[in-house]
Amino acid sequence: MKTLSIITFIFLSQITVSQTFKVGQFNLSIEGEDKNFNRTVNVRTIAPGVEELEISLSAQQKAIPSPITIKFKQASIDIQSYLGPYGADALNEPTSLYHYPISRMIPVSFNAKPAFTSAMMDQPSMTLINNNNTNRLTLAVSELVYPTTLQIGENEENGVGFDIKIGLFSYPTKAMESYKVKIRFDSRDINYNLAQQDLLEWWKTENQLNFASIPEKAHNPFYCTWYALKTDGLNAENIEQQAQLAKEIGCETIIVDDGWQKAYDAKSGYCAYNGDWEIDTTRFKDFKKHVEKVQDLGLKYMLWTAPSMIGEKSKIYETLKDKMLYKADWASAWVVDPRFPEVRKHLTERLVSLMKENNIDGFKIDFMDLINSRFAPKNLPMGNGRDYESVEEATVKLLSDIYLACKIINPNVLIEYRQFFTSPILQQYANMFRAIDCPNNILENRTRTLDARNLNKQVIHADPLAWNENETPEVAALQLLQTFLSVPQISTDLTKMSASHLKMLQFLLLQWNEFNEVLTRGQAYNYGPEANYTWSEVSLDHKTAIVAYQPSVITPINMNKDLLIVNATHKNSLVFDCSKDFGTHNVSIYDCMGKLIRKEKIKFKGLVKINMPTAGIIRTN
Repeated sequence: MKTLSIITFIFLSQITVSQTFKVGQFNLSIEGEDKNFNRTVNVRTIAPGVEELEISLSAQQKAIPSPITIKFKQASIDIQSYLGPYGADALNEPTSLYHYPISRMIPVSFNAKPAFTSAMMDQPSMTLINNNNTNRLTLAVSELVYPTTLQIGENEENGVGFDIKIGLFSYPTKAMESYKVKIRFDSRDINYNLAQQDLLEWWKTENQLNFASIPEKAHNPFYCTWYALKTDGLNAENIEQQAQLAKEIGCETIIVDDGWQKAYDAKSGYCAYNGDWEIDTTRFKDFKKHVEKVQDLGLKYMLWTAPSMIGEKSKIYETLKDKMLYKADWASAWVVDPRFPEVRKHLTERLVSLMKENNIDGFKIDFMDLINSRFAPKNLPMGNGRDYESVEEATVKLLSDIYLACKIINPNVLIEYRQFFTSPILQQYANMFRAIDCPNNILENRTRTLDARNLNKQVIHADPLAWNENETPEVAALQLLQTFLSVPQISTDLTKMSASHLKMLQFLLLQWNEFNEVLTRGQAYNYGPEANYTWSEVSLDHKTAIVAYQPSVITPINMNKDLLIVNATHKNSLVFDCSKDFGTHNVSIYDCMGKLIRKEKIKFKGLVKINMPTAGIIRTN
């Protein structure tokens, strides 16, 4: 976009306690005194409705910048909810890695808490929206590595509005002579999906990102052992049995989750032996042959790892025990300090050795969000063998080392990260990003995958899908259908599934595969985010897929010739309100197991009601 105007403000360090600026419709204040740095502020209008605030710091000699707070008020005009970081409370010590609710409701100001973001924790942005899916403000910070905090709260005083704060340098970074950061304000009256997609392109440009290449297999259905077998049931025979059935229903990659490593003992504590990453020869008498056996079925083979933690009972612990950040109290393990080159070297070499020795195709990399300045001690010493000052920079380096080393061995290496380490900076070192653990939770899996999609250039995967073996096929099918805009990972024990469940999976995965490209790479519009999404439309070339998650009136933008309509609701009908004439389509309506219900001609113009079963699909002929 063309820059329309530039206004520059220069302030000497002696007078940088608080300054005010006009940025588009916003009156901002920048607060924070720093005697070591001069501060330059530029305000740019990039396009109508899009402004940038650039803050530049410069010093005579290296120093750690002092905290800076940017404050402003957003008028409460046609704003009903927002999308933001998942709520890692920057004020408190963490109690649980997963205890971060999905952000939708804006809290009152006196109860608002800053959300922490960093290279390993979410993304520094928030999008304020109305209930018609329209962007009101998409706010973002260009900084993707060092910690940033974002806070929003509704304030009924002095005119109803929202108090918004952005915090920089509230957590340890590193000594520097200069620094530059931009804050983007997008107030365009456009669909919020487009505003977020533009934001991702902005991050890519500002940080000169080169996203990891995506092998074709990353787009195809997966099977994951986690919910099906857990750790106790993990062995060569059980994996091979699941792999055979997984291939038959349409999966093309298997992820062997936790439990494959030597000396695993749940009674000793979770992750007690992490760090050695050696094959358990009791469970796998000939691991390389086992991998070959699975690959001969036509499946790629991935292993779960957690490079962030070293277990207290591992052999490497004695060597590295003085190179840790802190104890993970919920596990019998310590979180590594990646600022030590020995730590990065050991972890990279172990994963590379696993890949070389066993010819595996990639890794599911877990728990990297444990490494950041929020979890680590507040005073992080430099020196004593550390070659990085910033924990975040060192962690990015570790993940870069692992990815590049694995890619040398296998150019099509498959690397999966999960929420919350989804930052665009990390999209350079992984090609798949998965929703955080939410077994048998349709609402959360749907919401987290769709939330991630607009702000991620890589492939979005659902959390592995599991359900009670006595569930009806129609309701079990909703686990898959509600996450249809992400790559499915099946994780139910296929040996215990009824014939109807297997038939359902085979049929629906076949439909998913036929629309794979549009579902994972098409232009998506996800509607009703304030209600954790009501329906989605995604189009690419001559194909369109429409997925209804909740009973609602569907108002399509496109209905291409090759059409897939999914009823992922509990209702036996769908209602369309077509503002333009999409023509007459010859359609076939199926139940979730592939039984043809009927064929008919449907004219998609005006109000159209289609009777179809729960978990049913429509295909055009």
